[in-house]
Formats: sequence, C-alpha cells, structure tokens
Amino acid sequence: MASRRARVALTAAAAVLSLSAYGTAKWVGLLAPVIIVTPPPTVSVAPALATPSDCSVLVDDIFCTGFDPIPTVMPGTTPAALGPPSTVAFNGLGLVADTLSHAPRHVVPTRWAPPPAALASPTMPSIPQVGVLGRRDALIVYVPAVQGAADYRAYIVDSSVTFAGTQPRGATVACAGFRQRYVRNIDALQSNNPLVSAVHHRELLQAIEVPGLVANGPYTIVVEALASPCPFPGVMAHTNATIPLTTVDASSSGGDHFSFRSFADIRAMYGNEILNGQGSTLADYKNVNAAHEAPAELIGQPVPPNDAVMPADPQVIARSTLRVSRPAGDEAVNAPIFDIGPNAVFDDFGSDAVMTSFHTETRSEGAGLVSGGQFGDWYFWTIAVQPALDAMSNWENGNNPKGVQVWRRHGRLYSTFGDWAQDVLGAVYFASTRTQPQELDATKYVHSFFRIDSGATPRRYWHWMMCGGATRDELVDPSTHVPRGRPVAQPFFYAPDGRNPTAPMLGEPLTPYHDKECLSLVQIGGYWNWGPPPNAGPTWYDEPHSQLHAFISPAGVENGIINLKPAGIDDYDPDATGGMFWRLDADRHPTSPMFEPFDQQAPLTHFDIFTRHDRVVLYINGRQAWCGDLSERPLAMHYGLIAYGNVLYHSSAETSAAYTGVESYQGAVGGSFHYIMNTPWSDTRIWDAVGQSEKIDIPSQFTFDAGACFKPKSTAVQ
Repeated sequence: MASRRARVALTAAAAVLSLSAYGTAKWVGLLAPVIIVTPPPTVSVAPALATPSDCSVLVDDIFCTGFDPIPTVMPGTTPAALGPPSTVAFNGLGLVADTLSHAPRHVVPTRWAPPPAALASPTMPSIPQVGVLGRRDALIVYVPAVQGAADYRAYIVDSSVTFAGTQPRGATVACAGFRQRYVRNIDALQSNNPLVSAVHHRELLQAIEVPGLVANGPYTIVVEALASPCPFPGVMAHTNATIPLTTVDASSSGGDHFSFRSFADIRAMYGNEILNGQGSTLADYKNVNAAHEAPAELIGQPVPPNDAVMPADPQVIARSTLRVSRPAGDEAVNAPIFDIGPNAVFDDFGSDAVMTSFHTETRSEGAGLVSGGQFGDWYFWTIAVQPALDAMSNWENGNNPKGVQVWRRHGRLYSTFGDWAQDVLGAVYFASTRTQPQELDATKYVHSFFRIDSGATPRRYWHWMMCGGATRDELVDPSTHVPRGRPVAQPFFYAPDGRNPTAPMLGEPLTPYHDKECLSLVQIGGYWNWGPPPNAGPTWYDEPHSQLHAFISPAGVENGIINLKPAGIDDYDPDATGGMFWRLDADRHPTSPMFEPFDQQAPLTHFDIFTRHDRVVLYINGRQAWCGDLSERPLAMHYGLIAYGNVLYHSSAETSAAYTGVESYQGAVGGSFHYIMNTPWSDTRIWDAVGQSEKIDIPSQFTFDAGACFKPKSTAVQ
C-alpha cells in the first residue's frame, strides 16, 4: 500500500512567493480573484553562494553591523532553487504552491545562526528569504516555495534535543501542512468551474507556527523543506484512550473503535513530538467507496513511524538555521498587552499541566459525558462527549474521564474529544474564574481575545459567547466565580428557532440562571461556488469556505434568535437568515472572504471582539472583519459571562458532506483533507493568548472604520 501512495503526477506550476517586502502589508498576487486557468511558468532562483564575510559571525549568532542589510541567504550556504512543489502525488493528490500565501505587515527578515554541530556538514542547500513573526510564546516562520518540497517543518534546538545523524530527537516538530477548503477545492477554483468538481490537488502552505518560546531569551530554530509530508501520528491527547464507534461503518474505521494517542507515546514512537502532521495512510484520497460517502480505504489511521512514503524521519532537501529572541523587537509597540485592570485576565498557558479535575455534573440532555472542573484560572464544562472505554471495555462513567482531555503544553491550551455516538452535538467550554463577569458600557468596550486553529466545517467549529444579566451573582458564584448556568450549544442554535445556550436541558427545571440574553459569534463552514460577488470591490480574492454567524439569543426566549446579518450583502439570502461569507466596506461592497486565508489548522488565528451595548466589532489577525450596529436593539445585559468553546456535531455524517459535497455527486470533491483522512470522529483545538477586560477603548494598533458598521436587516426574533 505504501508504494501505491507514491504515485507520480505532474502538478500545475504555481507562482513563486517572494517574502522580500517584509515591511509592507502586501498580499502577493491576491489583488484579483485567484482563478488561474493557465498556470504561470516555473520560476527558480539561480544558486549563488553566500559567504560569512557578508556579516559578522559570532559563536551563537550571525548578524550584520551598522546599517548593512541582513542577507537573504544563510551565509556559507547555497540557496535552494525556488519553484513548484514536489511532483509526487502523496495520498493520490498532487501539490501546488499555496495560492493565498502572503507576508503579513510585521514580518521581518530572519537573523541567521550557525547550524547545530550535527547539521554542520555536509552543507546542503539552504532556504533563502525566510521571514519571522514573533509574538510572546509563538513564532511563525514564513518560507518561499522551495522547488520539490512536499512539506516544511521547524523546531527549537535546545539542550533537550539530540540528533540521530541529521534527524532530531526529543524535539517538538511543527509542520506546515496543507490548505483546507471544506467542500470546494483548488481544482474547481482554478478552472473557474462554478459546479462541484473533482479534487486532484492540494496546496502546500508556506507558514509554520513554532510553539514553546515560553521564556524570554534567544532561541535557535531549524527550518527544513521536506521531500515528503509530515506524517499524522494520531489524535492528540495527554493520555492514551480507546474511543468506541457506534454509528461508523467498519469499512471506514476498520473496527468498532479508534484511539487517542498521548504526546509521550508519540515522542517515544516517532522520535519527536509531531505537530500538524497531515500526511495520511490513504493510497488515493480520490477513490470513493461503494456508497459514495467516504474514501474507499480506512480513515483515521496514524501513519506508522517507519512508513516508506511518509516516514517520521523524512528526507530533507533544504535547511536553514535561525536565531530569534523573545520578546520580539517590535512586540512592545505592535503587540502590547493593553488588557489591564482589576477585572482583566490574560493567559499564555506558559506552564505544562494535565487536567484531571473533570467530574460528573447533573446538567444533562440524556446523552454523553457532562462534566465540569477547574483548571488553572478557568472553569471547564462539557456536553454530550463520547465516553472512552475503561479497563473492562465498558463505557467510562465517573470522574476524570478520558473521553475528553484538556492540557497545557508548549505555551498552549489543548482540548480533544469526540461527540457522543458520533451523532449527538458535543462541546467543551471554559470561562475565567480569575475575573467576574464583564461590565458593559455605553461608550467603552468589553474586549475578549483568543488565538485558535480556526479550520471549520458545518459540524465542527469554535463558539464564542457572552451571556448576561442585571447582576454578576446571577451568572457566577460570587466566591468562586464558577458559572452557574453552564451555557452550551444545541443543534442549529445559530439558525431560526435556534435554542438559547442557557435554556434548560431535557428534564431540567427552569431556574433564574436559565434563558439569559446571549451574544454568540461562530465560524461555521459554508459552501460558496458562484465566484466573486456581483458588486465585489477591487481587492477581492479567492472564495469563502466558512461564514460568520453573529446573533443574539434574547432573554426569556428559549427558541429563537436575532440574526445580526445586515441587508444588502447580495449572497442569495434576502431574508438574512444565514451567515456572513465576506467582509464589507462602507459602501457594502464585498472586499474579501470573511475568514480566508486564515481558516486553517496552523498557524493559529487571532480574534479580537470588542462589545458594548450598541456595537460589536470583530477583528481577525488585527484587521476589522465585521462590525454590528446594535443601536436599534442594544444588548440589555449589564454584565456578561464570556465563554470560549468548540463544537463537534454528528461526525459520522460529516465525512460524507465534506468529502462528496452533495449526495448526487459520485466522486471526491472536498478540501477538508485533514479532518476526513485523519481526525474524522474527534476534534482537537489549540488555544493561546486568551483574555478579556472591560471598559477600554479600541487601541490605536487597530484601525476602526465606523462607516463599515451595519445594522441587522431585522431585529425581529427568527
């Protein structure tokens, strides 16, 4: 089977990204729709040896003095040729360079460092033009398109990392992976085909998020271009667990269960801890089973460490060594922490820990684990999580369950769970206990922010909500600040007749803690295949694959929402009952998709939400994406409990919807490659830099356009 996965296919050449314009906010090649019928010619860089004489060389650093520019090539090396990625069709899919790769405004050229001794000889081609963006405990590395690459990886080299030959051991290896596009795919987009069409390629990303810069000081980073994709090592967890499957056909799963795999086991088996490994065991993703619902091969299977096609120790075709520091030089100016005050919280999750305090709670809807517990400065609760199997192969039923796992590691917060019976909506939420509910104001804002892997489908997504009332004590315990009502999502809670997150569960008596006013923002996967909107602005690019649902669940109403979508979006939703696919300028011209290109597994996406009684503003990676004018129906709550969470709903049905797209289509179309091939029945979310504060202004680092704030089409309850 391994040899069949290495089918060779000629892939379309793609434009090469240059990261030379670090100081500007340029989107390379994205000022028009990315619909390319005829691929541009291959571009490559002629090798040119850079020498250490270009810069001063010290024991631990290579740097330039005075006003000399930092060289774009690592001194002492020959740069790798730039051009299209590998022509090998891994998992039956050819590769093209990421069509949405770009250099963010604050990316800077890297400083080079001498390689670790194990990598010093023989010298191999280096990756030139590397850019970096450092923000507290995370570093994002941006690379150009190296010719022949099938993936990129980066890792910190410190005293805990050793080498077996030129392969690291004991490292935390972060990989770039591939762009996910829900139902549509890059082949449909580049052919300008408005219909559902077969998938043949996937896009290789050119950005790698390296976690773990948890202490201030210098770091040595190795970044490599690989001849094969990083392998999927298993569903991430802190403890091994066996999860039963009850509604999944054995032809897809290979049995009646799947597994969570601990980070310790992954490190022992693969030699390193692999993050965002997306290479799959499938020989050909395009081969569809007889029911036209899933791939014809087993899915959700870890790639063995010694796999012949996607080994844990891949062939490296280019390598560079970087030197970075925490904090980044521009961080105090461009990314300050301005959320301060007696009722503010900011958490970088800087210390490693495992949550063991989940305990059974009484609030239930009749299915799955319903647990709660304190972990750090946050209280967590779950709904309808699939129990793991205990030592006697029975469904677990007690405290500290393994069917839901939460842990801190690498300066991040992780959560992994499966939905009950792969059928019932499951979710994990958390809220701050360091702070009380936030106080809303007429002119100042409540600010909430978080970073998360934001890839979404209609059945798995993040959910932010603020549920409030007239007093703080009706929302949380006044001593512990533990939430009283435990708001949770219910199926289609974002649609007309959607259920209030604080409504009573099945058989639960109505109390003063129920039926609160709730403001929700949700990123949900969506399907758009009609090209640019008719009135799109000149900056339009690509097409959306997810949408923003922003809505209010009114107090005292168990079923029904006020959709905050404005009129005039021209997206074939005249009644404004759905989500928002794109951003609008002050003239209501669509300027770009709402979330693209940031709706991915990695790097994490940064969200900022500013809320006051009459306005809600959402920023995505520092840019205004949506602003809701609530002046005709202000929020009534005086205090708001903010909860952060993620949802997985009926995962056994997701594969078909995300893979074949529509029931009448007989082939593979979906671009949610990672979910379909590797994690079909569980969801892992990575959180970082989570916090909130009250009574602040929108800081000057954010550009705010009040003219792009729009009233909802209707304030009536749908």
